Amino acid sequence: MTDRRISKGWIVGLGLSLFFAGLFLYYFTQKSSKKPKEPLDPVITVEKFDIDFRNNVFDDGIEVSLLKELRICDSSKVGDNMGACSPKFFHFIPLTSSKPLKDAFILLINGLAFADPEAKFPIRRTLIFERERGVLTAVNKFKGNIIERRKVEGSNYDDIVIRFRLDQYSESYHVVYSWKNNRYQFNRCEELNSFYNKGKVRPELVDSVSKEVQKILVEENLVF
Repeated sequence: MTDRRISKGWIVGLGLSLFFAGLFLYYFTQKSSKKPKEPLDPVITVEKFDIDFRNNVFDDGIEVSLLKELRICDSSKVGDNMGACSPKFFHFIPLTSSKPLKDAFILLINGLAFADPEAKFPIRRTLIFERERGVLTAVNKFKGNIIERRKVEGSNYDDIVIRFRLDQYSESYHVVYSWKNNRYQFNRCEELNSFYNKGKVRPELVDSVSKEVQKILVEENLVF
C-alpha cells in the first residue's frame, strides 16, 4: 500500500514538473519570437513657402503700421507704386506661436523692392524681427528666400530653410537655420546646386560642404 502511494505521488509530481516545464518553454519561445520594435522616426512637420507677391495680401490689419514703424517703405506712396508699403513688396510670417505678430515676425521682401545691379535676377530678402524693450529689432538678415520651416520638438521656434543664390557662379544653396541664443544660427547646408552637385548633399559630405557654404555666405554678404 505504501509503495502504491509513493508511486502515485511520484507520478503526480512528475506530471506537475512536466506541466510547468512546458508552460515555461511556451512562454520563453513566445517571448523570443517577438521581433523587437524598431524606433519610430520623429515626425517632422514641414511648412513650405512659395510666395507669389502678385497675389499677396495683408491679413492681420497691422502689417502697414509695422512697416511704417520699421521705416522700411515710403508711407507717402499709395497703391503698388515702387517703395509703397504694399503687400506687392512685403509678406509677413509669424515667427513663433508664443508671441503675437506685432512682437515677432519674419518679413519676406520682394526682390523688386531693391535695386541690385550685380544680380541677374531680383533677389528676395528674409528679415527676422523681435520686439525688445518695446522696439522692433532685426535679429537676422538674409539675402535669400525662405522656402520652409520645420517644427522643433520642445521649442516655440521652428527651424527655417533659406535658399541663397549666387548668380555669378550659377550656384544656389538650401541652408537650415536653428534658433539659438535669441537668433537664428547656421545649422547645415542640405542642398547644393552647382557644377559639381545637383540636389541633396550626401550625408558623408554635409559637414565639409556646410563649412564651405557658411564661409561663402559671409564673404558674399548674404547674411547680416
